[in-house]
Amino acid sequence: IKMFKKWKKGAHIDPQREKVKEDLFSFKKTVEHGFPHHPSAFDYDPILKLMAIGTKTGAIKIFGAPGVEFTGVHPEVNQVLQLHFLHGQGHIVSILDDNTMRMWELTTNKDDPLGSQSLTEVGASELAGRPGINQITVVSIKSSNDVMWVGTEGGGIYSLTLPDFNPREGGTIHQDQVMQSIPDNYKTGKALGPVEAIVEHPNNPSLILIGYSRGLVALWNDSTQSVEKYYLCDKALESVSWHSNCQEFISAHNDGYLCTWRLESSSQHTSYTPYGPFPCKAITKIHWKSSRTEPYVVFSGGMPRANYGDRHCMTVMNGSKHVTFDFTSRVIDFFVICKNAINAEWEEPEFLIVLAEEELIAIDLTQEGWPTLTPPYLASPHASAITCSFHVEDVDEKVWQKISGLAKEGKTNKSTSAWPITGGQNLSPKSVVTRNVLLTGHEDGTVKLWNISSVSMSPLLKIQTSTVFVTDSDGANDGDAFEDQFPPFRKVGEFDPYSDDPRLAIRKVAMCSTTGTLVAGGTAGQVVVFVLSSESIESFITSSAIDVLEGRQDFTWKGHDKLDTKDDHILMKPGYQVNNIIQCQPPASVTSINIHANWGLLGIGTGHGFALFDYLQNKTVLCRCTLEAGDHSAMEGNFSRVKSFKMSLRQSMRRLRGSFGGGVMYTVTEANKLQEANKALVDEEETASASGWSPAATGQRRVEARSSEDGMTGMVRCTYFASTFVRDSISATPTFWAGTNSGGVYVFALHVPDYNHRQDHEVTSVVGKHIQLMHRAPVVDITVLDNLGVPVSTNAAKHDGKANNGNAGHATSQHHSLVISSEEQVKVFALPKISAKRKFKLTAVDGSLIRKVAFAKFPAAKNNDYMEHALVSLTNIGEMLVLGQLPLLRPQETYSCISREDPHGISSCLLTASGQGMYLISPSEYERFTLSTVSSIEPVC
Repeated sequence: IKMFKKWKKGAHIDPQREKVKEDLFSFKKTVEHGFPHHPSAFDYDPILKLMAIGTKTGAIKIFGAPGVEFTGVHPEVNQVLQLHFLHGQGHIVSILDDNTMRMWELTTNKDDPLGSQSLTEVGASELAGRPGINQITVVSIKSSNDVMWVGTEGGGIYSLTLPDFNPREGGTIHQDQVMQSIPDNYKTGKALGPVEAIVEHPNNPSLILIGYSRGLVALWNDSTQSVEKYYLCDKALESVSWHSNCQEFISAHNDGYLCTWRLESSSQHTSYTPYGPFPCKAITKIHWKSSRTEPYVVFSGGMPRANYGDRHCMTVMNGSKHVTFDFTSRVIDFFVICKNAINAEWEEPEFLIVLAEEELIAIDLTQEGWPTLTPPYLASPHASAITCSFHVEDVDEKVWQKISGLAKEGKTNKSTSAWPITGGQNLSPKSVVTRNVLLTGHEDGTVKLWNISSVSMSPLLKIQTSTVFVTDSDGANDGDAFEDQFPPFRKVGEFDPYSDDPRLAIRKVAMCSTTGTLVAGGTAGQVVVFVLSSESIESFITSSAIDVLEGRQDFTWKGHDKLDTKDDHILMKPGYQVNNIIQCQPPASVTSINIHANWGLLGIGTGHGFALFDYLQNKTVLCRCTLEAGDHSAMEGNFSRVKSFKMSLRQSMRRLRGSFGGGVMYTVTEANKLQEANKALVDEEETASASGWSPAATGQRRVEARSSEDGMTGMVRCTYFASTFVRDSISATPTFWAGTNSGGVYVFALHVPDYNHRQDHEVTSVVGKHIQLMHRAPVVDITVLDNLGVPVSTNAAKHDGKANNGNAGHATSQHHSLVISSEEQVKVFALPKISAKRKFKLTAVDGSLIRKVAFAKFPAAKNNDYMEHALVSLTNIGEMLVLGQLPLLRPQETYSCISREDPHGISSCLLTASGQGMYLISPSEYERFTLSTVSSIEPVC
């Protein structure tokens, strides 16, 4: 009968429930935030005011006004070598490294009521011929948008019709035709070399300048199919640019020379090296732009080889004004945005937009000093490598306004001009206003705040933790030592991959959404608390030490030293100011951090234990070492994964003996059940260790028991605050929870004084309990649910002066449930007795492990009054599992989200309370996704 019931239950599908699920859950990847990985091509449409970036992996991204984004991906992973807009047409041509040309179109999605658009491939062609001879080197599209010139490695030029890439009759220009027109003394028997430049005459579309790498520039008449004029140079050519007067052009060469030419004369008008007289590197690209005052000469490269050959530079010269912009990564390409068209009398350059390998930089040429302009998108979150991240949902409006105000004030020495690339129209509904912040911790000790409330991720604030510590860089001159020398360097850009001290790296970061208080934990056990302040102060920094090992002597810390705190006065400007520094001993990396700003409490976890710290009174409330007897690997700072059969057996016996720990903590399990389970565990471990295979009675993989020799058994994986029932079922009390790598959960009931008397009275720990999960799997998440299955809020909306500063609405409900998510199962316990109610065994189902957990709300798409909460978990194979109808833990949907071959993407994933998430798809890019039919941020434009 039992078997029949089980079969019937599994086979039964409720059609009504399926409809509800369809209305609640839907998986979609929505938008990418950050900077494209390995950019390789760049172009701009001055008519539609759109910018395009191509990458080495075959992606094309088009950007216009903030919120206007289009993405196209080539079917094969081929590098995009060049991009060329058909100006004003909504078409773009991509040239790939396999010598293919593809046409893309911005098309309207007719099924979308908003009429949103997408980037779609509409044509492709390959330039056939011998490799190396017919390899595409340069492409130019005529102003009429109906012809494309394609220059090749062999020196030939093909003329193709657009948009179909068909060869134009009589349009091919062979090297022989050009050679016939040049004098014999230039014919040395050598070929002219690859085509380096094809540039149309600003006023006469039938005339084009053709530049060959050997140094010849020919003025070709397309109507007569002949060379009208030639210009000889003995230097290898790199780039050519017209002056808007149509009578002059400039050429750039591979030895750092610039030459100007007049159309009527075959000899050079001027020739000079901007950074001579010693040998210089190639000037790879040049623009010559006219202005009412002096012309602008903008070029990349050309640095003196011996001294500055390793620098990545762009130069802007305008009369006596001359700046060498110095980048920290390679310059890929650039364009100049002008007020007027290229054939106008004066072009009047306004902005220089530079695509470097790691960032996009905009320089404002209209303002004094040519300051940089912060782009509204394409931010580089990896300016220093990202080491951790944290998502803050629905930030309090007052806190948001303060942070936004600080962000505006922080833009000193920045351009005040509006962003010039304004193409397209953002059609996203403006009615839904969310205030979501992404925090990223970095290798150099900085914490950055990003506004991710919309499609465009934009920087808000940068907070530096290193200013309060003594580091090797103190006293070093941050200014450029070359300011008074030539070339006139100016460092631009944020990308700086070097860190002064590896101990500064941020490992965990958290922020309170209602007060804005922020806390960052680092590699050397340092924890820095920042509070928002509107006034500048000068003071000593308050520093506290916490002995996480509680005085244990049976260990040797062989890791790094702690960071020393500066002991002098520190001036802190308005904004985020250091409130406390807490130093954990031993100085191991912080593994978990949680803040409850309304209680003034901070939960800190390391590889050795955890502590509860009162940062309002600067006191440690409680501290607990979580290391098990004989667990020296964590004490010595090692991360050993090696274990022997003897060790495994010894540890199992030790667990048997130590299962009935007394004292203040007590284990919530029945003694006889525990003995039976541990006896079975020893038998299974013996069999498994001897044979290398784990027997499973049901034919499924069993939930694996863990040995404490697996490595960091005492490591604290999560900390949690909630107002709930742990002493009795009558009154809810503030509680603090900590979960460890060996399946232990510690809970403490707290007494938090009235908010108005918070400074006068201490927070005290009233009672503590210890729950030991039988299979010792690492605890990933701890959450308390109310009787409706809604997570109990950890922060009060307002200070109401009451001791119960948890979510007052939920605290009145006496039927709370505790949900403990380990790597292998999710288990629900009844509070306050902490008796097991139900569980969902993930490992027993498919052998995967839970990596991340979040509780999210899912509004219904068709019914505005209906909403459900669900547990969302990410597994180690990149699947998203949704467990709903809380606290029943009924599986709802499973989605394949991240590739199982992408462990970095899985480890960096963030899950939000609105059913969305994001993860790193490269060191500089976040992929955003949603599991909800309603909550979604994606480009509609």
